[in-house]
Amino acid sequence: MAKGIRIQDRDREILKEIINFNGLPASVIIKNHFKTKKYGYARLKLLEKNGYVSNTYYYAQNKKNGKKFAQRISAIYYATSLGCREVDCPTDYRYVVPNEDKLDVTNLVGNLYSRIPNLLSKRQAMEEYGLKGFMPVTCAIPNENPIFIYILGNKLGRNEIGATKNFIESYPAPATHYIISRDFKDRLNIQKANFVLWRLALEYLPNLAKDENYYLNEFLKIIQRELLGIRLLNNTQPLLRVQYGNQVLHLGELISGSNHLRFILQEPPENTIIYSPSRVHFYKIKLKSEKDSFIFYSQKDKGFFRMFLSEKNRMHSVKHKLRMWRNILEKKNT
Repeated sequence: MAKGIRIQDRDREILKEIINFNGLPASVIIKNHFKTKKYGYARLKLLEKNGYVSNTYYYAQNKKNGKKFAQRISAIYYATSLGCREVDCPTDYRYVVPNEDKLDVTNLVGNLYSRIPNLLSKRQAMEEYGLKGFMPVTCAIPNENPIFIYILGNKLGRNEIGATKNFIESYPAPATHYIISRDFKDRLNIQKANFVLWRLALEYLPNLAKDENYYLNEFLKIIQRELLGIRLLNNTQPLLRVQYGNQVLHLGELISGSNHLRFILQEPPENTIIYSPSRVHFYKIKLKSEKDSFIFYSQKDKGFFRMFLSEKNRMHSVKHKLRMWRNILEKKNT
């Protein structure tokens, strides 16, 4: 025990947690372990003063009035050698500190952990699934088929994209793969993977962790309000087949970022309706023909649109009244 502090069970839990994740944001530690922010910050400072933890600050580029500046986002706390000894951590303390080049990743993982309590750190995922340290999994969600998450930060390692691609394509057991990045990279258009934008990860992944069909079920409720009397024919992914009169509709959602669905949408089946985060969320999809088109519902715009290929071979979307399309289907039914 260092002078001026008595280590409590809660302190040991904090030390174990930040060791598992190679550091966590102060806000996440406080949310998980303290009733008030004031006391939480005071306790962390006391642990730091007595040498059990240290911290580093994560800064992100921001812009105001046309000028760029570095904005402090969070303090990332991690265990020192004394902190590791306190909880009998077998790992050298030099390997439980956050990577200074990937503090954006550490911060995002921490915030995901605050929303997904059973989220496994990379260290825990290695133990649970027999992974090696060089494998690119950032964190994981335990499930019957595990969910592996790969977070690509601003500073990419030399072979990070290639390693991610190779691992996903060669992983032998059933698993769901989510790639988180600020932009959609060509080499990561892997049919077995899902792509989620960085800025949407904290909103979407906690819901998908609870239920992989969360947004598909949400979309079905929207469709059922618009098209009364539809009947589910099968639950084959990534497109459901439903019956509407004597017509078959194909329903799917892009909110979970299915790359398999992106491939299908290049030449979609007739009567396809998709649930999308926005009108611009159709990365790397290129319709193969003017005849290929589909309808989608934009979560952001709260409305239906039709996606089509113009005569100039460009993708366009226009506002669409599903009621008019419904009337056409009803005529076909008769």
